[in-house]
Amino acid sequence: MKARARRSAATTLAAAAVAMMASGCINTDAAVFVEPSIAAPEATVSANALGTGLTASFALQLHLSARASGPSRVAVRTFAITSADQKTSIVEPLPVETTAVLPVEVAPDSDVTVAFTVDTGAQGGTLKADAAAALCAPEGIRITGAIEDSLEDGATPVASAVFHPVCP
Repeated sequence: MKARARRSAATTLAAAAVAMMASGCINTDAAVFVEPSIAAPEATVSANALGTGLTASFALQLHLSARASGPSRVAVRTFAITSADQKTSIVEPLPVETTAVLPVEVAPDSDVTVAFTVDTGAQGGTLKADAAAALCAPEGIRITGAIEDSLEDGATPVASAVFHPVCP
């Protein structure tokens, strides 16, 4: 009788362990600090007698796992447009605008997306005339930047995938 009860209890515990693993109860997401990424980068370059115009948009995605010690306040340090290999800065600092109030709070086990736009013409300025050639290089460009995560010391770099702007 005791052996049957032990087997039944062991079977029940094993079944419960398998059910927990199958239901995803074990969180393996290791993002204890905010993991930034840049999504959906787009840009349009225009050239005129006064210089080069640039309009652009992208989304800064911020992820924090349930394993984090608490919420994080994330501030943006800077953004730039660089060459595809990130060795040459083309537009730095990138004059970004957002409707979000910065810094933003990222709670554990959550994702926050902040949309940014750039319009050099709306700010009454243009880029140097030679910027168009670098922005429209066949290799493409990247949007790069850095954020400050209150859970971590220092800056965390972030970069988009290589993309090609619409060029004249």
